[in-house]
Amino acid sequence: MKKAISAILAATMLFSTVVTGCGNGQQASTSSGAEGQQKTSGKTVVTFWGASVSADRQKFFDYFTKKVSETYPDIQLEFLGVPGNLQDYRQKLDVAIQAGTAPDITNDFRPALVTNGYYQDLTPYFEKWKDKGEINEELIKANKTYDPRGKGLYALPYSSQTWNMWVRPDWLKEAGMKTPETWPDFFSAVHKMTDKSKSRYGLAIRGGGGSANTLEMLMYSYSGIDHYFTPDGKATINDPKHVEFLNKYLGCYNVDTAQDDLTKGWTELANAFQSDKAGIVVHNLGSGASMAKAFNNDTSKFQAARFPKSEKGYVLHPGLMPLGLSMSSSSKNKDAVWKVITLYLSEEVNTEYCKLYGEIPANKKAAQNSFFKDTQYMKVGVDLLNSNDVKFNDTPYYMPAYANVQSQMESSIQKVMTKQMSAKDMLDQWAQLLEKARSNYLAPLNG
Repeated sequence: MKKAISAILAATMLFSTVVTGCGNGQQASTSSGAEGQQKTSGKTVVTFWGASVSADRQKFFDYFTKKVSETYPDIQLEFLGVPGNLQDYRQKLDVAIQAGTAPDITNDFRPALVTNGYYQDLTPYFEKWKDKGEINEELIKANKTYDPRGKGLYALPYSSQTWNMWVRPDWLKEAGMKTPETWPDFFSAVHKMTDKSKSRYGLAIRGGGGSANTLEMLMYSYSGIDHYFTPDGKATINDPKHVEFLNKYLGCYNVDTAQDDLTKGWTELANAFQSDKAGIVVHNLGSGASMAKAFNNDTSKFQAARFPKSEKGYVLHPGLMPLGLSMSSSSKNKDAVWKVITLYLSEEVNTEYCKLYGEIPANKKAAQNSFFKDTQYMKVGVDLLNSNDVKFNDTPYYMPAYANVQSQMESSIQKVMTKQMSAKDMLDQWAQLLEKARSNYLAPLNG
């Protein structure tokens, strides 16, 4: 775990040294919609919006809402689960912030909302919290990287999430192969598992929403390059090794993948894998519960596997994304909000959350639960965090425009898949956008 966090800290170290005298950013002009309300029962209302909430996830939040009422009878939690992808959630929240109707609590931690003042600095609350020692210190450090000063805690971390391949061991066995541990074996397995006469493909590629995020981590995993920028600020994403990888990986499209992969998001990829249409897909452990349900826990038909070793001989994983619950700086009931947030981090709740979401708990006691050590897919994540042959990239989550750059690249990825654009031209465009995002991030800090 410390290796993973050190990659994030190294990427932001220079930024925290050049911001002496900088403020917390412009205060967001918003007042949370239901904040301060008192029901006729006299209860304090706390509002919470959750991102990408499916039917299964809603059950957890129903449980948590009930838990809040049982633990704090004077608090009424009003939870809104926003379905769809993360971008849908962000758009809804941004509109609410502008309208002054944003919630007290959000669970999509974004650097832009640190710099614009929407988030409350939780440091004073955390320092006084009697159970602060139960939270993984490395995750606290990681979340502080979103503060340009490197000091403020703007989200209380609830977990860490690792990425992986989902593979069909039964298909691999039929093809005379094991789970690929090198990229040559990966491409060989993809080809051997493909049988178009059965509408069966060795791979499903995410060509729709979220494609850039997946593709980005895979190309770095292939090259083994563990830094996004050179010391002089040049992006590494257009390295020749990444061009080489894209020609191989996206070259599988409509050869060892289905034609409709061009527009597939995660839901469609999961359906392809679970309905015997694809042998390998890439996602995080958050899909573990749905995989287990789809295959009736039969791990001869589904398993998680870490990415193949890079050309440099080690496995390269993206930096662990800071996750956590944040409080609106304009909340009128901050003490009540803090109580709800810390209950979310209790051993019981954190365990239930992470079992469902396929994440590794921030609560140290919860992390010792046998589920995270004995469940095949969770063990892959736990082992990855502690393996000596795994390195973590310095993924620049801290740049407010980072996610926007990925969104901008999605249409270009489709052009490469359909051979309307070269991989090199796309990556050169990607590099320019990242360099501009970095320059814009540094400008006010150096001013």
